Amino acid sequence: MKLVSSSAIVTGAGQGIGLGIAGRLMRDGANVLLFGRTKEKVEAAATELNRAMEGRTRAVALAGDVTRAEDVARAVEVATREFGLPGILVNNAGTATLRPVLDLPEAEFDQVLDINLKGPFLFTQAVAKALVAAKQPGSIVNISSLNQTAVTDGLAHYCASKAGLANFSKVAASELGRYGIRVNVVAPGAIRTPLAEMAGLMEGPMYREFLARTPLGKACGEPEDVAKVVSFLCSDLASWMTGETLAVDGGNHIRGLHSYADALGITKPAQG
Repeated sequence: MKLVSSSAIVTGAGQGIGLGIAGRLMRDGANVLLFGRTKEKVEAAATELNRAMEGRTRAVALAGDVTRAEDVARAVEVATREFGLPGILVNNAGTATLRPVLDLPEAEFDQVLDINLKGPFLFTQAVAKALVAAKQPGSIVNISSLNQTAVTDGLAHYCASKAGLANFSKVAASELGRYGIRVNVVAPGAIRTPLAEMAGLMEGPMYREFLARTPLGKACGEPEDVAKVVSFLCSDLASWMTGETLAVDGGNHIRGLHSYADALGITKPAQG
């Protein structure tokens, strides 16, 4: 398997799925710009990956905000300077809160949509413009979620953002295909990450819900499960794939989801 480029950008790369994806791409031959909101996290992640790779490939950390066009432009500039024009982009950064529609503040709705949908738009546009100008092909992978199709109470803003990301990716795939740029989506279910553990997905009622609804017999997958699929999509093995969504959820999408709000005992939204 050969990656389409030796230069990559992964957003939300300080921990969890993003860190797993960055590590996998490095093992498969790419140098990676780790982009994340928290400087300490992405720098620690870069140090960890560089130590593991022992000079075979290299990681560079850059802190920034995926919703700020100037930060996105800076990421493309730094990746190009360090490794050459990035032919691989993985839009992984995301956020979620659990809130019933009737109690959902406008600012919270905006934040989730900005990070989960506007961020991938800005990065896709910036990287694609650079590739088109240079007449270079590329592979863009957007990390969506089981929730792009399987909705649940309490996640209206998150589900909307991921469904939007799926359709944005299809349009981008259609428009960019003529330039040799492929755009695909990976839709994970529950994955063991620090954020998932903090959210209570790895134990208690939510753990039991995922265990009951996942045909492969585990409540969650590992970051590496997602990373392997991403690396495949960024390789020559997926050269005839674009506009596709691959679910990495142990089959959870087959059985659907129970209400997160019910499982966690969240109170009903205020009336009036």
